[in-house]
Amino acid sequence: MRARTWRRSRSVAARALAIAAVLAAGCGPPPLVQIKPPRYASAEEVEENFRGRVFVLGDNNSTAFVRPLDWSGDRWLKLPFWFGVNVLVPGVMQPREGDYYVISEASLGKPLDTPGEWMIEAGSSLVKQQTVFVTTRTHYQAAAKILPTIVQYVGKRTFTRTDGTKVEIPVLREVSLPMKWTLGGRVPESYARYRIE
Repeated sequence: MRARTWRRSRSVAARALAIAAVLAAGCGPPPLVQIKPPRYASAEEVEENFRGRVFVLGDNNSTAFVRPLDWSGDRWLKLPFWFGVNVLVPGVMQPREGDYYVISEASLGKPLDTPGEWMIEAGSSLVKQQTVFVTTRTHYQAAAKILPTIVQYVGKRTFTRTDGTKVEIPVLREVSLPMKWTLGGRVPESYARYRIE
């Protein structure tokens, strides 16, 4: 009887050691990993440095590196690119009203009834969506591609389609003037011509 009790105790101890070894080997739940989003420029920084001004855009494809013309080439502020709303792009947060973005490779569509408002196609190189673009000082003369511009997301506007259905379209308001062309020569003809007021 004692031998059986001793074997049972030894068996329980062996199982407890095996469970402890498995847990120590990392079979427990994985540790929580916090991904820190890049620190984007504050509203104050954007307003102070870019409101109604030309800017220089860096060559990073995932984050917009921007600087005023009078800053040195090694000093930048960061802003997210505009990808649109309800677009499933890994690592891209949904836009919030009041946040600042850079639109790049957007195309003017048609002017809307209110002066200075255009329907544009904006977003990533793969997925573009209709967006209302409200200009403040830049007056475009015809539909074409527009130079990158710093904008503020101000919400959505409801439009009624020809079939009567309603659709909500994001609205972006111009903050900066169009980007300074830095590739040498004149701005290519494929970009929209504009005047500044």
